[in-house]
Amino acid sequence: MATFEPMIDSIIVGYGLAGFHMAWQMQQHQKTFLLVWDQSLKGASSKAAGVCNPTVLKRYTMAWNGIPFLNYAKTRYTNIEAQLNSPFFDTLPIHRIFTNEREQNDWIVASQREGLSAFLNPNLVPQTAPDLKNNAGYGIVEQLGKLKINPLLEQFKQTLGSKQYLNQVFDYSQLTPAKNGVSYKGIQAKRVIFCEGYASKANPWFNYLPLTGSKGEYLIIKAPQLARTQIIKGSIFISPLEEGLFWVGASFTREDKTATPTPQGKEWLLKKLNALLDTPYEVVLHQAAIRPTVIDRRPLLGAHPSFSNLFIFNGLGTRGVLMAPLLSQWLYDHIQEGKQIPNEVAINRFESYFSNPK
Repeated sequence: MATFEPMIDSIIVGYGLAGFHMAWQMQQHQKTFLLVWDQSLKGASSKAAGVCNPTVLKRYTMAWNGIPFLNYAKTRYTNIEAQLNSPFFDTLPIHRIFTNEREQNDWIVASQREGLSAFLNPNLVPQTAPDLKNNAGYGIVEQLGKLKINPLLEQFKQTLGSKQYLNQVFDYSQLTPAKNGVSYKGIQAKRVIFCEGYASKANPWFNYLPLTGSKGEYLIIKAPQLARTQIIKGSIFISPLEEGLFWVGASFTREDKTATPTPQGKEWLLKKLNALLDTPYEVVLHQAAIRPTVIDRRPLLGAHPSFSNLFIFNGLGTRGVLMAPLLSQWLYDHIQEGKQIPNEVAINRFESYFSNPK
């Protein structure tokens, strides 16, 4: 007698921060799921610094919905650490380096603003550590954190069974949406949730969305004498990793859509780094990634206009560590309970792009 595999709840395509948090939601609610992603395809999440920061230090403003995102993210990462029995989230301050008195004054003014006052310490530190070049001191951004993204993704993947992770490139031609579910290579599921980052540009169902993408290049350096108890922010970020390594970046361009590092990008990063750092270092790695940014700088959540069992979770940009936990909750509640997705991130705000692609 022939046997049939039962229908699973969700196929999740992609395994960066969006894919992980969607899978975590499913697991916490005892829902069956299958992750499909070629692990050799490293997306922007695997190359990110991992900073969880609701402030925009370039303009001294709060990121959209920053405090609710941060509060939810801290609780989520604490729960993940407890369940996986490993430390993934470090509480680290940012030291915002000043180059002149005007920047000091801007900080003091910003530290009194609503929202920012909870994070920007108004007391300036007049002199920085000896491993940084002479400058005008720094301000401290408090109550932040840093996620060890790659160790988290790897450890969670190791907890999955053989029927929960499929290590291969997703073949769109093999997906058949139907009224009551989807079929993919003989696998029956209630829905597919695409969490592909910038790779979504090749997705035939969601490539109408204005996912513009921005390229960022970064360095990994080894600097044994550099302090590891804070994240340094000047014209670039210097964020501690493991074993005396630091993430340095990142550049920003919308024109180049390749994930190939360039000599020009490396030169730009080294110029910024040398203007800030006053300690020996060695460049260990130079890489690039395409951040999944959207034309209006808001994420993308929701169901396809014509196929109600095809969903997208994308557009995290540079704040995936901060936003992904709560966004995954919003999408899960929408799928399971029909709750409305906030208008700012719902993909129906781009409905005209679908009905009139030109």
